[in-house]
Amino acid sequence: MKKLLLSIVGIFVAGAAIAQTYPYVDINQISFVSQASLQSCNDSSAYLGDTIRTRGIVIMDGNLSEVSSGSITGGSRPFIHLTDTANGGAQFAFSAINVMGVDAGTSNPNNNIENALAGDIIDITCIVSEFAGGIQLQPLSSTSVTIAGVSNAPAPVVVPVGDLQDNQRVNQLTTGEQWEGAYIEIQNVTVTGVSTFSGGNRTEITVEDANGNRILVADRYLGMRMSGVATVNPNSPSTLGGFVPPAIGTVYNYIRGVVVQDENGPCYPGASGFAGGYEINPLDSNSFDKAASPAIISNVARSVLVPNASQPVTVTADIIDFDGVVTAATLFYTADQTAPANLFQSVTMTNPSGSLYTAAIPANPLDSVVRYFIVALDDSSNVTSSPSSSISGPLNTYFYTVRANGATIMDIQFNPSTTSDASPLENDTVTVKGIVTASFATGDLGYLYIQDATATENAGIFVNGGPVTVFGLNRGDEVTVRGWVEEAFGFTRLNALTVTATSNTGTITPVVINPSDAALFGTRASSDLEKYESMLLRYENPMMNGTVNVKDPNLGFGEFEVGSGALATVGARVLTARQTLGQAQGSLDVSYTSDTAQYGAGLNVTPIQLTANYTFDALEGILFYAFGNFKLTPRNNADFVNVIVGIESLTSNQVETAIYPNPAENQVNIRIDESYAFNNLNVQVVDLTGRIVIDTQINSAMSSLNVDGLEKGIYLVRIANGSETIHASKLILK
Repeated sequence: MKKLLLSIVGIFVAGAAIAQTYPYVDINQISFVSQASLQSCNDSSAYLGDTIRTRGIVIMDGNLSEVSSGSITGGSRPFIHLTDTANGGAQFAFSAINVMGVDAGTSNPNNNIENALAGDIIDITCIVSEFAGGIQLQPLSSTSVTIAGVSNAPAPVVVPVGDLQDNQRVNQLTTGEQWEGAYIEIQNVTVTGVSTFSGGNRTEITVEDANGNRILVADRYLGMRMSGVATVNPNSPSTLGGFVPPAIGTVYNYIRGVVVQDENGPCYPGASGFAGGYEINPLDSNSFDKAASPAIISNVARSVLVPNASQPVTVTADIIDFDGVVTAATLFYTADQTAPANLFQSVTMTNPSGSLYTAAIPANPLDSVVRYFIVALDDSSNVTSSPSSSISGPLNTYFYTVRANGATIMDIQFNPSTTSDASPLENDTVTVKGIVTASFATGDLGYLYIQDATATENAGIFVNGGPVTVFGLNRGDEVTVRGWVEEAFGFTRLNALTVTATSNTGTITPVVINPSDAALFGTRASSDLEKYESMLLRYENPMMNGTVNVKDPNLGFGEFEVGSGALATVGARVLTARQTLGQAQGSLDVSYTSDTAQYGAGLNVTPIQLTANYTFDALEGILFYAFGNFKLTPRNNADFVNVIVGIESLTSNQVETAIYPNPAENQVNIRIDESYAFNNLNVQVVDLTGRIVIDTQINSAMSSLNVDGLEKGIYLVRIANGSETIHASKLILK
């Protein structure tokens, strides 16, 4: 799909823009996409990239948008939505569109967009662009938006949730695209998820209909601005937000808002892991009509986080109904991993005081995985479960594993749920033991990872923070870590309170994986790969004498892709040379990088620019997760096993140069084209770990280089005149 950035590169001279005549196109024509195109995963406008003039009726006031932006003057990026003027403003299929109110080529909000009122008829000269799959208009200049009249504000159109999203919250292009940009109403939906983020300043909720179809309710407008949080729109009618996140299980008679696409699903395999699909964005407090609220179940806890075989577990929860009374609460549990909900054991929870409810699960045998959930009933016959489960989806439960000696790393990482990969011990304080696989030692990854030597899945964990003693640890040290478990944007980490070396040591053998395994790497973030998060892995080609090849040398942000063999169609991401805590953990002791210009200066070793000609016998490292992707993080150059570089990537035609004999034993000769003028040339011989083993200068067209004492193997020879490389090639010593 053709993509355009929101910020259009180019400068338009105001006088020329006014004088230019642009074709008039109805909003319906801009938004329309044929069924054949949608079935082929193409939802782009036929006018994408064009500059046109159109006219539409404003759906909402321009002061309701709440999208902060550090690149826009004033810090707020204004948006409005328009509907076609046909049918007197009554919305119909493909009749609406989003307007991003920043003048093209500038960082300036368009005043007429910011001050627009619902019902205004706007004439706009604009560029048709696209962002995250959503078609939008951008004003050409500060004078290209004018008020052409006034009409009635468009009323919402009722749209079934299933026309927009399915039960996996995936875009339904063939029925949903027609409502992109429109003001709609969804009816009779239940809250099944609440996500609060950005330090508690933002929230989104997931709701679903009676058929289990789910949709994200997002916060681009005032209607979802959190209560007490300052608004970012300088023209907002309120200085503070007023939205209070609902309890899971809350039922809404309706929710109204505008539809914005954040593309997801099989049509967009490279989409962000945070993509919401067709999202509904409520405009103000009148966008919600809540039915009778169900009871709220909160503060679910158990007396022993990880019990032994003789310990029963007491489960407690606060259960309260703000508009009625709780009439019953039941704890359901089982140690049978295949049992459906109707075969769980049940026990009535008692209410000793206030909102506190409690019940006990009896002791279970060692290594049992015990699942449990709570159901509450109120006097309005509303049913609440905790954790919440989709109406038509799989059962969600809490769970614990019975252990002989307390928690293990696997208890932090393993989650049997099909709908969440969050740690079951999130926010709990635990003590675990493991072997150091990466450390702060010189020449290592620069981050601390430990792994349980007794397991090959769910066995690794990133240790964040902790006392300064972590800097003295080395690979192979056994340590005991006490800390609290945190989920950082899908990446599980243990925030250390204490780290103690036991004086024991151990060896972790990396798990061998095919980097072109489609089941693991064929999707953006396969659930099958989750079990290896934070573990030491080794990427190998399963074919006899097969190699691991660089498939794409630069994916951006310090990442590149490798696969099994030169013809691999599936590859795995690798991250090097970039360190930002929580975002990137690429080692600074790895030479091989996707972009030496951007990431080479900060390395502790000589940077080497990767090309598609690089191959390895194997590649080792720790599996890291960020921004919707798993990526291997090699710890140093030794994790690249037997690096081979195709000669095509090294030869230079700038200056005719000969290096001979090759292979060589004790001495090589260097001959430079006599017509090439120079004073001194720098000659470097670099081994395949990136270490410079010879660094000298020559000042004549014929020179010799003593290589006696260097180990047999493959080296790189670079010859440079100042900052300009005039020759690069392989040298083999025998």
